[in-house]
This record gives sequence, structure tokens and C-alpha cells, in this order.
Amino acid sequence: MDIKAIIAKHTKEDGSFDSEAFATEINATIPKEFVSKEQYSKKTEEIEKLTTDLESAQKSNLSTEELQKQLEKAVNDAKERETQFNADLASMQKTNAVKLALKDSGTVNSDLLFGQVNMDNVIIQDDGKISGLDDQVATFKESMPYLFQSTEEPAKPKIVAGGNPSTTTPATYDLSKMSYKEVAKLKAEQPEVFEQLTK
Repeated sequence: MDIKAIIAKHTKEDGSFDSEAFATEINATIPKEFVSKEQYSKKTEEIEKLTTDLESAQKSNLSTEELQKQLEKAVNDAKERETQFNADLASMQKTNAVKLALKDSGTVNSDLLFGQVNMDNVIIQDDGKISGLDDQVATFKESMPYLFQSTEEPAKPKIVAGGNPSTTTPATYDLSKMSYKEVAKLKAEQPEVFEQLTK
């Protein structure tokens, strides 16, 4: 991994540095480039065991045929362990890449969402891109929207003035044009309207 090249890639012409893009690329590159100390130690132990087996076979003066069988068995065992090691390493890289992609998808709980991902449909391509995950995330957004941050603004509550809403006075009543009987009738039958008109 050429860190200088990655730094140069994310340094803009004006001299500013895009730290987020840099961090994303570094996080995607590290699992591909480095092996953990535990994995390195495991490989070293395998090599030491093969060397020890070979030396002990030579010391015991076994026949060439017997020696050949032991050597073939040791080589086959080493190949099986290497195959298993490579499979475990690929699985770990795939898991890390998917978890990182889920964090970038806007989920509020990437660990919970990771449990829902069908890893058999996810493929890490040679260029490091992940295929088969976007469709699953889109399905999760529809079926489990509560696991994702909402991109919509929350609805703003409508604030109304307190108290009883005012009733509008009908335009058909004009006290100045009404007779005394009509005013008295209005007061008896519709006291609220009469009160509104006399305010």
C-alpha cells in the first residue's frame, strides 16, 4: 500500500486535504494489504512444524518410501491448512467490507442490519467494490425503515391560538336595517349571533 500516493490522491489543487475520502480508502485497503499478527504466527508455526517433521524423519533413518509418504502427508496437511487459512481470511475481509459499507448506508444499527444480510449473495470484486449488497440494503430500507436515519425533515406541528375559535357573523344580519321585532326574534333564537353583532 502506497500511503503517499493515497495522500496525494486526496490532496486538492488548492492544497486542502479530503480527510474523509482518505479515511474511507485506507479503511477499505487495510484488510486487503495486511495480515494480523495471529495469522502470521499461525503460518510460522506451520512452517516450523514441517521443518521439525522433516528433521525427525531424517534422523530416524526411515526407508525412502516411508519418508516419501510422511513428506506427502505433511505437504497435503500444509495445503489443507493454507486453503482453510485463505478461506478464513477472505471471509474476514468480506465481513469487514460489508460492515463498513453498512455503516455508510445511513443505518442506525449496522450490527443488527449485518445479521440480516445474505452473505452468499455478496461478492467482493477484484477492484474492491462490493456487489450484491445495494439491492439488499434497498430492500431493508423498505421493509425495516426504522433501522435507517430519515432523510426527510420531520413534520412541523401547526400552532393554533388558544381558546375557542371565533365564529363568523353571517353577513345577512344588519341591525341598522332590521325592525325591532326582527332584532328581538334574533336575540331570542340566536343569542350568540346577537351578542356578536352588538359587540
